[in-house]
Amino acid sequence: MEVPHVGAEPFLGDEKFLPSQQTNGETQALTLHWTLGLNKDVVGGVHNLSDADSTDMFYAAAHTGVIFDYNTGVQRLLQGHVNPITATAVSKDKKWIVTADTGPDSMMVVWERESGSPVKTFFNPHPYGVHALDIAPMMKHLVTLSAPMPAQGDVSAPQANSRDQTKSTDQATGAAKEFEESQSISVWEWTEETDQPVCTANLGTQDVQTCVLFNAWETHEIATNGKRRLFFWTWDIGQPFQFYSPALNSRDFKQRIGDYTQTIFLPESTQAATGTVDGDVVIWDLSLIVDGLSRPDERRAVKIIKLCPDVSLNVLQVHDQARVVVGGSDGNVRFYDYQFRVHAWFEDIGAGSVKSISFNKTEENDETRASASG
Repeated sequence: MEVPHVGAEPFLGDEKFLPSQQTNGETQALTLHWTLGLNKDVVGGVHNLSDADSTDMFYAAAHTGVIFDYNTGVQRLLQGHVNPITATAVSKDKKWIVTADTGPDSMMVVWERESGSPVKTFFNPHPYGVHALDIAPMMKHLVTLSAPMPAQGDVSAPQANSRDQTKSTDQATGAAKEFEESQSISVWEWTEETDQPVCTANLGTQDVQTCVLFNAWETHEIATNGKRRLFFWTWDIGQPFQFYSPALNSRDFKQRIGDYTQTIFLPESTQAATGTVDGDVVIWDLSLIVDGLSRPDERRAVKIIKLCPDVSLNVLQVHDQARVVVGGSDGNVRFYDYQFRVHAWFEDIGAGSVKSISFNKTEENDETRASASG
């Protein structure tokens, strides 16, 4: 497994760095030549774009998207955001990159990977920007979660006079709560001319949803989760969202249930799985047992697997080769089958807590390489 080091300049003999390739032709007062580091708080923010012909990877550095060739040391910089990028996604065929930010005048941009050019821009997709997003496997649709209102004192929040500080703080607290209850989810068809979502809905929960994912085998189903609640959504063009949120109580399984991290759909089944900060995986599935809280066509928690005790399961992914890939806070990457029996693991990566895992594009039966970042 290859783990490129993206936080340092490449060693290129007498040159300190290679000139970056700009993606826009506008005259600017300052020209960005090189970026250091990346937006480490964006979970799933590093993407392996490598294939048989290239050694590229993509990540966000502040307001800029970076396509970095880790063999030649060349960076291509995708510029245009006026706020730090907070959500990214890459299409399954690695041809399209999606970036979105949070703050005033937020944007969501679809870029063509080969040329590094923007092909579709959504201005102010949500009032405060985009908190998380995903791109459907068929690549026509995007799904976004809106960002919560910034806390009082944030640079993007309105500033108050000192004599009104107490009053405005109370108002801000009430407004923040009200907005959390109306966090929204939207589906966009970016290949069409319209800039409006094809469907949108308010979440109606104070548990801010931080993860969103299309079901790769049924793209009209979406999962979202926050720290304590999970939602399953179904959507269609011209129709309102339908959803349900399965209940889970620690008394049901006689154990403490940690905060949720990420949710995945498991192939060839009706199951979904959610990781926790305690190292557990909650399995959700349809059940014929009627408990008065759910319907037979709705998933419910059927078991909890103690996967990695005392390790936060930061990243969960389904790999094409019948594997579930898990990146933990202990810096290890583990591979499981769909019953969560361990098949392989990688230790001593030395990159800290794993926040992103991404695989290169391969043809069938080709060797697979992975990129991990902490």
